[in-house]
Amino acid sequence: MAAAGGAGPAAMTSGVSTAQTSTSTDVLFMEVAGMSNLAEIATSHLALRKSGNAAVRAYAQKMITDHTRAQDQPNALAARKGTKLTDRPGADQRVQGDKLSTLSGAAFDAEYKKVQVAGHDLTLTLIKTYRSFGQDADALAYAAKTQPIVAGHLEMAQGLPDE
Repeated sequence: MAAAGGAGPAAMTSGVSTAQTSTSTDVLFMEVAGMSNLAEIATSHLALRKSGNAAVRAYAQKMITDHTRAQDQPNALAARKGTKLTDRPGADQRVQGDKLSTLSGAAFDAEYKKVQVAGHDLTLTLIKTYRSFGQDADALAYAAKTQPIVAGHLEMAQGLPDE
């Protein structure tokens, strides 16, 4: 799970429906986690189409695989809690995806790296914060399991070529 780009947590929740904004911190966490996964999947599909760099393409494929797998957990947890998560990234994440779609070559690779580093850094902060304040045992277990994966994704993103 990773938030694409540097949008703050409030901006990332812009995809939350009105009914969901009044639910618990736990469900909100799952909503944001889900939007982050969807953003990672979408931008990484773009990277597979637009990047000619083997390292960027390999990273993008890993993001698609890992975030597709990770997305099942927030959806299942939300269903058990009687809510349904959004099926698309947050508004700021969609703007970032739109920007990426206009770029190509080295410009695409540089922006993709920037989005990946910022998004995974933000998501790591979100997970750490949630682990301090969350109450749902299942959501906390998901956060604990996901934290080292997100940290690994951040480290890999930081190692992507700058151009």
